Amino acid sequence: MEIFNMKKTLVALAAVAVAGGAFAQATMTGAIAFGFESDTTSSNVTTSGFGMEDAEINFAVSEDLEGVGKLSAGLGFGGGGSGVAVTSNDSNITLALSNGMKVIMKSAKAAEYLTGGVAGAGANFEADLTNAGLLTRTRNDSVGVSLPVAEGTTLTLTHTESEVAIGTGSAANVGILQTTTTTAATVQPYNTVVLGYKAGGLVVDAQYRSYDRQETNSTVYANTKNRLSASYDLGAAKIGAGVDTTMYTYGNSNTKTLVGITIPMGSLTLGAQMLNVTASGNATSSSNYTRSGALAGGMYSLSKRTYLTGQYYTSDVGGTSNQTGYLFSLYNTF
Repeated sequence: MEIFNMKKTLVALAAVAVAGGAFAQATMTGAIAFGFESDTTSSNVTTSGFGMEDAEINFAVSEDLEGVGKLSAGLGFGGGGSGVAVTSNDSNITLALSNGMKVIMKSAKAAEYLTGGVAGAGANFEADLTNAGLLTRTRNDSVGVSLPVAEGTTLTLTHTESEVAIGTGSAANVGILQTTTTTAATVQPYNTVVLGYKAGGLVVDAQYRSYDRQETNSTVYANTKNRLSASYDLGAAKIGAGVDTTMYTYGNSNTKTLVGITIPMGSLTLGAQMLNVTASGNATSSSNYTRSGALAGGMYSLSKRTYLTGQYYTSDVGGTSNQTGYLFSLYNTF
């Protein structure tokens, strides 16, 4: 499982090359985690056990380009316990120009917008509400341009496709779109405009997205998406809230709202999130619903590199009872 919040920035390799006025630096970071998880489905079936939760290694390199700016790139690999196949993690290339503009290219499974973003206020120390079955995360290829437009304000334009072989785009990928329905449809590429603002303890993120490759009058092919989230750091606590609405070509919608809070208490940080999901405008009343989920937990730092996490999550996924689970882990980073 990926690590959502721990910043792994210790330098293990440095000063790789100095040539022609350009300086390149490489870093290697990683993490190992062992834990216990128990999950009970809405049908009251419980699975639990110990295991290696995370074992990953990440490489990053940066280089100053004289008269241009700075190029940085990174890639990673991860697996689980002994004998588990190693797979690639996120990879990225960023060109930061001297005028402040950035060109960002990446293949990544990004954090979920609400629970893992600004609105979540950092409360998903280990698991997030994707574990509870109400949210999803997907792996995508994207290229974007980020521009500073005013003090503390950034405008970003991004084109995103499903992660498949180069030259294929989203044409060959089939999956589930931005909804909890089990109906499958071709994954759609999309374009996103993001306006970000930071000032003091305030962070605001607003997004508008339009989808390509639409099918008319469909309850699963997306048309547009609107997102807005914000958080404020009070010092004694950080609070956040956000909304994520997807409109489909049939005219139906799926709206998710979330509030989050974290409370730092020295070596211990506590946090909680509450989520609401509403589907409306569908052709059949059974496809319209309101469901909810929540998580609570904490992280205790034993040192700068080692910490303990624990979380409990629950959700209403439309079954005979709530889906619940808890997860405890010991992490060591390097």
